[in-house]
Amino acid sequence: MTKKGSLSLSIQTIVIVVIAFVVLGLGLGFVRTQFKSITETSSSVQEQVRQQILEDLRTGNRPLSFPATTLNIEAKSSQDIAIGVKNTLSSGVLDFEIAIETSRKQGSDVPPVDQVEYFYDKGPFNLRVTQAEAYNIKILASGDKGTYLVNLKIVQVGASLNDPPYAEKSFFVNII
Repeated sequence: MTKKGSLSLSIQTIVIVVIAFVVLGLGLGFVRTQFKSITETSSSVQEQVRQQILEDLRTGNRPLSFPATTLNIEAKSSQDIAIGVKNTLSSGVLDFEIAIETSRKQGSDVPPVDQVEYFYDKGPFNLRVTQAEAYNIKILASGDKGTYLVNLKIVQVGASLNDPPYAEKSFFVNII
Protein backbone atom coordinates (compact mmCIF):
# COMPACT_ATOMS: atom_id res chain seq x y z
CA MET A 1 0.00 0.00 0.00
CA THR A 2 2.73 2.47 0.72
CA LYS A 3 4.17 1.92 -2.73
CA LYS A 4 0.84 2.80 -4.34
CA GLY A 5 0.64 6.05 -2.33
CA SER A 6 4.14 7.10 -3.27
CA LEU A 7 3.42 6.47 -6.97
CA SER A 8 0.28 8.60 -6.75
CA LEU A 9 2.21 11.42 -5.08
CA SER A 10 4.90 11.47 -7.75
CA ILE A 11 2.32 11.60 -10.59
CA GLN A 12 0.59 14.55 -8.89
CA THR A 13 3.95 16.28 -8.49
CA ILE A 14 4.79 15.79 -12.16
CA VAL A 15 1.38 17.17 -13.23
CA ILE A 16 1.83 20.23 -11.00
CA VAL A 17 5.35 20.88 -12.34
CA VAL A 18 4.12 20.58 -15.96
CA ILE A 19 1.23 22.97 -15.29
CA ALA A 20 3.63 25.42 -13.59
CA PHE A 21 5.97 25.40 -16.62
CA VAL A 22 3.06 25.93 -19.02
CA VAL A 23 1.76 28.88 -17.00
CA LEU A 24 5.30 30.32 -16.73
CA GLY A 25 5.79 30.00 -20.49
CA LEU A 26 2.48 31.70 -21.21
CA GLY A 27 3.29 34.49 -18.76
CA LEU A 28 6.72 35.10 -20.29
CA GLY A 29 5.23 35.13 -23.79
CA PHE A 30 2.62 37.68 -22.67
CA VAL A 31 5.24 39.96 -21.08
CA ARG A 32 7.49 39.76 -24.16
CA THR A 33 4.56 40.69 -26.42
CA GLN A 34 3.67 43.65 -24.19
CA PHE A 35 7.25 44.99 -24.19
CA LYS A 36 7.45 44.65 -27.97
CA SER A 37 4.22 46.62 -28.44
CA ILE A 38 5.40 49.29 -25.96
CA THR A 39 8.66 49.70 -27.91
CA GLU A 40 6.77 49.98 -31.21
CA THR A 41 4.36 52.51 -29.69
CA SER A 42 7.24 54.58 -28.29
CA SER A 43 8.99 54.66 -31.68
CA SER A 44 5.73 55.59 -33.38
CA VAL A 45 5.09 58.44 -30.93
CA GLN A 46 8.62 59.80 -31.37
CA GLU A 47 8.20 59.79 -35.14
CA GLN A 48 4.81 61.54 -34.82
CA VAL A 49 6.36 64.24 -32.61
CA ARG A 50 9.15 64.69 -35.15
CA GLN A 51 6.63 65.04 -37.99
CA GLN A 52 4.53 67.46 -35.93
CA ILE A 53 7.60 69.64 -35.29
CA LEU A 54 8.42 69.73 -38.99
CA GLU A 55 4.80 70.52 -39.91
CA ASP A 56 4.75 73.28 -37.29
CA LEU A 57 7.86 74.81 -38.85
CA ARG A 58 6.48 74.57 -42.39
CA THR A 59 3.19 76.29 -41.55
CA GLY A 60 4.68 78.93 -39.24
CA ASN A 61 7.53 81.31 -39.80
CA ARG A 62 9.53 80.49 -36.69
CA PRO A 63 13.20 79.54 -36.98
CA LEU A 64 13.16 77.11 -34.02
CA SER A 65 10.56 74.67 -32.73
CA PHE A 66 10.91 72.94 -29.38
CA PRO A 67 8.28 70.56 -27.94
CA ALA A 68 8.14 71.69 -24.29
CA THR A 69 9.03 74.36 -21.76
CA THR A 70 9.75 71.86 -18.94
CA LEU A 71 11.14 68.34 -19.21
CA ASN A 72 10.70 66.04 -16.20
CA ILE A 73 13.40 63.35 -16.11
CA GLU A 74 14.10 60.81 -13.38
CA ALA A 75 17.55 61.02 -11.81
CA LYS A 76 20.21 58.92 -13.58
CA SER A 77 17.98 58.38 -16.63
CA SER A 78 17.58 60.07 -20.00
CA GLN A 79 14.97 61.43 -22.38
CA ASP A 80 15.06 61.78 -26.15
CA ILE A 81 13.68 64.97 -27.70
CA ALA A 82 13.65 66.51 -31.14
CA ILE A 83 14.06 70.14 -32.12
CA GLY A 84 13.17 71.67 -35.44
CA VAL A 85 15.13 74.35 -37.28
CA LYS A 86 13.88 76.28 -40.31
CA ASN A 87 15.77 78.63 -42.60
CA THR A 88 13.71 81.83 -42.47
CA LEU A 89 16.36 83.95 -44.19
CA SER A 90 15.16 85.80 -47.29
CA SER A 91 17.92 84.27 -49.41
CA GLY A 92 20.96 82.03 -49.17
CA VAL A 93 21.90 78.93 -47.27
CA LEU A 94 21.79 78.85 -43.47
CA ASP A 95 24.99 77.27 -42.10
CA PHE A 96 24.58 76.67 -38.37
CA GLU A 97 25.61 74.71 -35.32
CA ILE A 98 23.57 73.66 -32.29
CA ALA A 99 24.78 74.75 -28.83
CA ILE A 100 23.23 73.65 -25.53
CA GLU A 101 24.31 74.66 -22.06
CA THR A 102 22.95 74.41 -18.54
CA SER A 103 23.19 77.91 -17.16
CA ARG A 104 22.03 77.52 -13.57
CA LYS A 105 20.13 75.54 -10.94
CA GLN A 106 17.11 76.95 -9.17
CA GLY A 107 18.07 78.27 -5.74
CA SER A 108 21.82 78.17 -6.35
CA ASP A 109 24.37 80.63 -7.67
CA VAL A 110 27.00 77.94 -8.32
CA PRO A 111 27.26 76.96 -12.02
CA PRO A 112 25.78 73.45 -12.45
CA VAL A 113 28.72 71.57 -13.96
CA ASP A 114 27.83 68.13 -15.38
CA GLN A 115 24.42 68.02 -13.70
CA VAL A 116 22.57 67.75 -17.01
CA GLU A 117 24.41 66.25 -19.98
CA TYR A 118 23.52 66.32 -23.67
CA PHE A 119 24.27 63.89 -26.47
CA TYR A 120 23.71 65.29 -29.96
CA ASP A 121 25.37 66.15 -33.25
CA LYS A 122 26.58 69.76 -32.95
CA GLY A 123 26.92 70.22 -36.69
CA PRO A 124 27.65 72.17 -38.79
CA PHE A 125 24.41 71.80 -40.71
CA ASN A 126 22.98 73.73 -43.63
CA LEU A 127 19.46 74.45 -44.82
CA ARG A 128 18.26 76.06 -48.02
CA VAL A 129 15.67 78.86 -47.92
CA THR A 130 12.37 77.66 -46.32
CA GLN A 131 13.83 74.20 -45.68
CA ALA A 132 13.18 72.69 -42.24
CA GLU A 133 14.74 69.72 -40.47
CA ALA A 134 14.41 68.00 -37.10
CA TYR A 135 17.42 67.09 -34.97
CA ASN A 136 17.54 64.59 -32.08
CA ILE A 137 18.97 65.33 -28.65
CA LYS A 138 19.37 62.92 -25.73
CA ILE A 139 19.21 64.65 -22.35
CA LEU A 140 20.88 62.76 -19.48
CA ALA A 141 19.85 63.63 -15.92
CA SER A 142 23.16 62.75 -14.30
CA GLY A 143 23.12 65.25 -11.44
CA ASP A 144 21.26 66.11 -8.27
CA LYS A 145 17.50 66.51 -8.08
CA GLY A 146 16.27 69.99 -8.86
CA THR A 147 15.26 72.35 -11.64
CA TYR A 148 17.89 73.51 -14.13
CA LEU A 149 17.69 76.31 -16.69
CA VAL A 150 18.94 75.23 -20.11
CA ASN A 151 19.71 77.46 -23.09
CA LEU A 152 19.47 76.07 -26.62
CA LYS A 153 21.03 78.21 -29.34
CA ILE A 154 21.20 77.94 -33.10
CA VAL A 155 24.42 79.75 -34.00
CA GLN A 156 25.32 80.71 -37.56
CA VAL A 157 28.72 79.41 -38.65
CA GLY A 158 31.19 82.26 -39.06
CA ALA A 159 29.26 84.67 -36.84
CA SER A 160 31.27 86.67 -34.33
CA LEU A 161 30.79 86.30 -30.59
CA ASN A 162 28.98 89.67 -30.46
CA ASP A 163 26.39 88.65 -33.06
CA PRO A 164 23.08 87.38 -31.67
CA PRO A 165 22.28 83.72 -32.32
CA TYR A 166 20.04 82.82 -35.28
CA ALA A 167 17.48 81.37 -32.84
CA GLU A 168 17.39 80.77 -29.12
CA LYS A 169 15.13 78.94 -26.66
CA SER A 170 15.30 78.50 -22.91
CA PHE A 171 13.64 75.58 -21.13
CA PHE A 172 13.74 73.81 -17.78
CA VAL A 173 14.98 70.33 -16.98
CA ASN A 174 13.45 69.06 -13.75
CA ILE A 175 15.36 66.10 -12.34
CA ILE A 176 13.01 64.12 -10.10
